[in-house]
Amino acid sequence: MYGLNEEKDPAVLGPFELLAVLGQGGMGRTYLGRRLPLENLGPELETGYHLAEVDQPAQPALAAVKVIKPSKLRDSSEHSEEEARARFAQEIETMRTVASARVPALLGGDAEAEQPWLAMDYIHGPTLHKLVHTCGPLAVGPYGALGLALVDALRAIHGAKTLHRDLKPGNIAVGPDGPVVLDFGLAVLTERDSDAALTKTGVGFGTLSYMSLEQAKDAKHVTEASDVYSLGAVLFFAAAKRPPYSLIPLQEAPDWDGVYEGYLPLLERVLVHTAQKRPPLDEIESDLRQLLAGHELTEEAAADLLRDLVTESGLVPELPAKALSDLPDPGVQQAAQQAVDDGGAPDGPWAPDLFDEFLEAEAQDLAPLAPAAEPAPGPAGYVPTVVDPAAQPAPEAPVPAPARPTVTSYRLAPPQPPAVPQPDVAPPLALRAAERLRKAYAHSGRL
Repeated sequence: MYGLNEEKDPAVLGPFELLAVLGQGGMGRTYLGRRLPLENLGPELETGYHLAEVDQPAQPALAAVKVIKPSKLRDSSEHSEEEARARFAQEIETMRTVASARVPALLGGDAEAEQPWLAMDYIHGPTLHKLVHTCGPLAVGPYGALGLALVDALRAIHGAKTLHRDLKPGNIAVGPDGPVVLDFGLAVLTERDSDAALTKTGVGFGTLSYMSLEQAKDAKHVTEASDVYSLGAVLFFAAAKRPPYSLIPLQEAPDWDGVYEGYLPLLERVLVHTAQKRPPLDEIESDLRQLLAGHELTEEAAADLLRDLVTESGLVPELPAKALSDLPDPGVQQAAQQAVDDGGAPDGPWAPDLFDEFLEAEAQDLAPLAPAAEPAPGPAGYVPTVVDPAAQPAPEAPVPAPARPTVTSYRLAPPQPPAVPQPDVAPPLALRAAERLRKAYAHSGRL
């Protein structure tokens, strides 16, 4: 977790106050944030931001707010940015339909913003990838709790008529309430990191070590059984501290060396290359419960053992002081509220489009909040919704990588302040654009 760069990072994105930088990757930047208690936001902004209803919790709920690079919204020459933004808007809608404690709730998002963003629940804990690399293969209790949580997550995702397509240890955060599956709503963006986006039949995308053989050949036409295979691959990793195959799923069975024999009956049934032979989620759930019962463990006791493992691992990141406060920064709150009262967007004073160059840069120096500890093997730190550094993107396959069909999303146009008639002068939009450019150059030291 890193401090904000006050010259380049905005203090507010949408209606979310930004508190720290969680990480930066090829897709964009992820911030730790918190929703501002703004009055008179108006139905247009609330609808345009896809804002969830806000309860009044005992402590302020934290969010992971991700800004997407505009370049990542462009598939190829055959897909316009307008179509790509419509896809992203559809992904936001899809995330809203998945109701599960095992999937982070969508808190807001805007596919039409200059820098498209979305906000979801922040999960305060390490990724499964880092947990297993640090603590070793999971014992029966934590293993069973992990498996049951992943079954619940996939059941909710599949119930929303969507697929994850990239279930892997780096996309699973183990928080205080157990494992949570990340990034299923961003699969359409992740695919654009490869040369062949999911626009053609016969191309694979995802993480080779955890994907099914059919997905490696053609991700467009996979079924729920492909996610079931990835679930098995994740459980294999939790049992052996390595994926079932080092690079790509092979026809032969994986090397079972070092895997606890009690895990084998289930893994042998799931990690098969014929999709129709894999068990459904209900059977996997039943097998995991039998595994726990055979070791005289209840589901609650197993969940407690997993929670204790995470707590004792020392991998839970320390939150910045601002995140522990019950109140937003007074200056930030006042400026955001004034912008809304004046008929604009709450992040208007910080003009999020001014940090284009910052996001597009290949690498940025981030100032840590505290002295960095010795990194553990695997991904460097917990970065929600950022691609796992250990992930291996699908290479140019002899077979071509799939694409989702283009979908269209209808939403309200971004609200604008009421226009004031001003004859013989530049239109208000042009004036605002000129002002943003002036500030951008001022920040960059070019004037």
